[in-house]
Amino acid sequence: MILIGRLYLAAVMLFLLAPAGFVLVDSFNAAASFPSPFESATLHWYAALHDHPEFLDAAWTSLQLALAAAAIACIAGCLGAYALTRGRPPARQAVETALMGPLLVPELIVGLGILQMVGLLSLSLGLPVLIAAHAVFVLPLATRLLLAGFSRFDFAQEEAARDAGANRLQVMHHVTLALMRPHLIAAFVLSAVLSFVNLPLSMFLTSARTATLPVIAFAYMESRIDPTIAAVATLVMVAAALVAVATDRILRIRLT
Repeated sequence: MILIGRLYLAAVMLFLLAPAGFVLVDSFNAAASFPSPFESATLHWYAALHDHPEFLDAAWTSLQLALAAAAIACIAGCLGAYALTRGRPPARQAVETALMGPLLVPELIVGLGILQMVGLLSLSLGLPVLIAAHAVFVLPLATRLLLAGFSRFDFAQEEAARDAGANRLQVMHHVTLALMRPHLIAAFVLSAVLSFVNLPLSMFLTSARTATLPVIAFAYMESRIDPTIAAVATLVMVAAALVAVATDRILRIRLT
């Protein structure tokens, strides 16, 4: 049974990782079309990124967006999860269900709804609107992860710190946030990654000055498809893998 379980797990992992593997291989393919049979190895498509500065500009925009949205979501999610766990309001289950709303509604619908709201409020499309939209989108994920952390949190330690003379800010900094640090980092990293690769929301809310990397990549594929886009995707995957490894090996925090 153990062997069968391992084979099943290997098959699942192969199914999940095979598409990424094909993209990785195609990024080194000398063929001029994508996808195509492998001809020979080359770094031409990575060098070609030098002729497409829009990818670098969009990646910088996506990074700023992801970090800001993840920070807002983690702050709001931490406060909400703390209140729901510590206070245990009567409508806790209903509130938790409502917080999952943005993940249950298709992203295209959420993006269209936010775009209409922006129009009604006469706001201009820009980075602040994008950050707010992405923060709303990743908030349920951050809240769910932090709720899991607070469900195992020993609130008696807060009481002990207060009995020792600590004020509320000291208790929050030295006890609550210190013990919740792994969950906060995991929520921040996963929220940032989810925001960085998001396409449907950004399609409705970007402007020419705030186009994100997924939007630029999608626009590039509309006009032509070559392994340049595979090189971009490979760099994004490598960056995400490095973040996951650093979080696990250096900070000793698992993202699963």
